Amino acid sequence: MRYFVFLAVAVTLLFSGCGKTFQDGADGSVISVGDRTIFPEDIGQSFERYRGDSLSIGVFKDNVIARELFITHALDLGIGEDRQVLRLTHERSREVLQTEWLNFYLGMVEVGPEEARNFWSRMGTGVSYTSFYHSDSLLMDSVRTLVTEGAHLSTFALELGMDDIVRRTSGRITLNERSYSNVNDLEFLMTASEGDIIDPFPIALGWRMLQIDSMWTYDAPSFETDSQRIATMLLSREREARKIVLEDSLKVAYNVEVDMDVLNLMADRADSRGRMFGIFEAVEDTMTVVTWEGGSRDIFSVTQNITGLPANFPRVTNDAEWLAVYSIRLAMFDIEMQEAIELGLDTIPEIEKRLNTKRWEILLDRYYEDVIAVRIDVDPAAVQAVYMEIRDDIPVPETRVFHTLYLSNSEKIEAADELMASGEDMLANIDQFELFPPILAEGEETITNPVPRAMIPEDNRETLFTLLPNEEAIVTLTDSTALWFRLDSVNEEHVPELEEIRDRVSAEVAQRAETEAIKTLVDSLSSEYHLYVNEEYFEGFYLPLEEDSASTAESSLEVH
Repeated sequence: MRYFVFLAVAVTLLFSGCGKTFQDGADGSVISVGDRTIFPEDIGQSFERYRGDSLSIGVFKDNVIARELFITHALDLGIGEDRQVLRLTHERSREVLQTEWLNFYLGMVEVGPEEARNFWSRMGTGVSYTSFYHSDSLLMDSVRTLVTEGAHLSTFALELGMDDIVRRTSGRITLNERSYSNVNDLEFLMTASEGDIIDPFPIALGWRMLQIDSMWTYDAPSFETDSQRIATMLLSREREARKIVLEDSLKVAYNVEVDMDVLNLMADRADSRGRMFGIFEAVEDTMTVVTWEGGSRDIFSVTQNITGLPANFPRVTNDAEWLAVYSIRLAMFDIEMQEAIELGLDTIPEIEKRLNTKRWEILLDRYYEDVIAVRIDVDPAAVQAVYMEIRDDIPVPETRVFHTLYLSNSEKIEAADELMASGEDMLANIDQFELFPPILAEGEETITNPVPRAMIPEDNRETLFTLLPNEEAIVTLTDSTALWFRLDSVNEEHVPELEEIRDRVSAEVAQRAETEAIKTLVDSLSSEYHLYVNEEYFEGFYLPLEEDSASTAESSLEVH
């Protein structure tokens, strides 16, 4: 969201508590827009940060006004009732409240010095092992059979791993101290021996299997040296265990249930990769996936939540069992939110402000898309005009194109030195060296992309940017590696053509169009919603407080 980077984000975070509902011009108000009214206590502390800077005070005030106008307009347009806006508002509020609920209960967990000493007394064994997990129990059974017949688990972790980390590392985990393993693996590692295969066991997202590659003993640090780290880890582990107990009890108390028929329908609509979903009919979107005492989630809610996950989050949308586990997790999140509300956590001022912040951020983001963005036009004539205006101020710096080869060890560096000293052509001996793809032009074997001076490490800039065409130099990377360069051509600094800076010019045109669209919209809405601003209040921030006045006020407070 481009515009609200400086308006909605800055202002919403600072004024998340404002916007109370009063009549226009209520006594003591400093800004009123329709039935949204702001009082000094809502914004005074934030404006104090800019005291004495009249320009910043004016800009900040205008941003607050624009924000209130846009929120009022968005609400009148019904944007706040859009189901995607409602869903996102719920999810962001739920994240805040479930976190606060967990903090409330988990904050009671403590770890004593005796527990830390007991943990330390069991230290002294390191372990390296391979882990693999999957949601399909039948697949895990097949993997187990193949591993017991001699295959190594790393093969399956690499080929069938459900997330990037497992695939990238082939499931390999090395711990200098086995007791620091995650709680899923800990009980098995404490009794395992080198070469053991740990049969598949259940975890939150399916089944997990381990293969012990090696184990060794070592002398653990003294308790005094390691006690703080041990205590921190144990506290984290105890809180996680307490969390599981809490959530298990809530799951039973709230009678959480999923509808497998609906989950099978969702799995059928998954894409071929099992990452996203196809289209659901309107009547299907509202079908209930998971229920509990006091609430439920439908297909729209669950599928939108899943598709909004980070790209690298493991998911198997074509597996009804995986969807069931995930839906139950969402139900538990909502239940924790309900529990937080019953505790009154949502009424704590700081938390209430954060909830308001989330609500207005989401509303304003959607308002930008629906109302402001459609008014922004990157006109070709404007692009040409802005290009002519700014091109002389942003010259394209000199770039150089080199031939380059990678010298991977001291012997290669020495060989390159000898070839250069003898006058032989390095490129005629290319088979002795390696290529360096990170800086090569597409489709080229030794030719680099045009390299600006700023891209060269400072210690080597003078060397490479004083070479004449066909001159050579070796640039050290590490103690035993280097790059060989031969200057091929020089692109002199020049006034850019439009295509060289089109993205920058287009962004400038869009920014200007956006600013004008916002100004026009603010002017229009100010009249429509009977904007009231107490200018005298804001002018009071133009001058800094006098030191003697401040001290007089302070001493007066002390006397009373």
